[in-house]
Amino acid sequence: MPSHTSSSSYTSKNSNSDSGGKSQNRHRRHVRLEEQNNHYRRNYRPFTIPSSFYNIVHVHRFTSIDTISTLINHFESCYRYSIDTESDRLTNELSLIQVHSIPQHLPSFIVLVELNHLPASDTVLFEKIKLLFCFLFRLGNIIFSWGSMHTELAPVIHINLFTRPSLALVINLQDAFPGWYSRAQPFCKVCRPVQLSTTFMSSNSSCTCSNNSPYVNQGEKWSLQNAIRYTANLFLDKSATRRT
Repeated sequence: MPSHTSSSSYTSKNSNSDSGGKSQNRHRRHVRLEEQNNHYRRNYRPFTIPSSFYNIVHVHRFTSIDTISTLINHFESCYRYSIDTESDRLTNELSLIQVHSIPQHLPSFIVLVELNHLPASDTVLFEKIKLLFCFLFRLGNIIFSWGSMHTELAPVIHINLFTRPSLALVINLQDAFPGWYSRAQPFCKVCRPVQLSTTFMSSNSSCTCSNNSPYVNQGEKWSLQNAIRYTANLFLDKSATRRT
């Protein structure tokens, strides 16, 4: 009869094997995405925003109260935002919340909340950061995301930075994009409405509209990088997120 020690050892080895396999899969995925990113860099003009249009602020345990107060004042008078998240490359756990304000007058603020380096929850600084999120998710605001923020922010609900559900209107542009893109792109000669076409097409002609999309299956999610590449013919550099 096997001993408990042998059983525990077997379970431990299995767990280590699973963990190692997931780590290798993540590594291969990062290598593949890095190669893809480099390919796009060589073949497309970069998507850039002038640095004078925005200010970047890192929020962590060493951020000053004055800096957070400046952000709070800005958020009080701003009602449009975009939000994104990034995960740690090694653990794949949520590590960064990026909030971009969309004010009526520039410059905007890009706020990088470093979740692994926040102050203790019983400090004045932590309360100020919570207040910042209160203004972000308040009723009347519109927040744009690429993907479900309800899902992406779920892992950090326990740290009590904000409450759920959000009172703000959160619009998932990733879900809305495919429908907009199919309406916005020009028809190929086969699919063009008859009244707009003066070219005779044979019965053997085939539709080429699908060539204007990198996705074969209708339910596949567009990446933001592909959306910008296909609509604006520009390259959105993702190399910084690979190092997160």
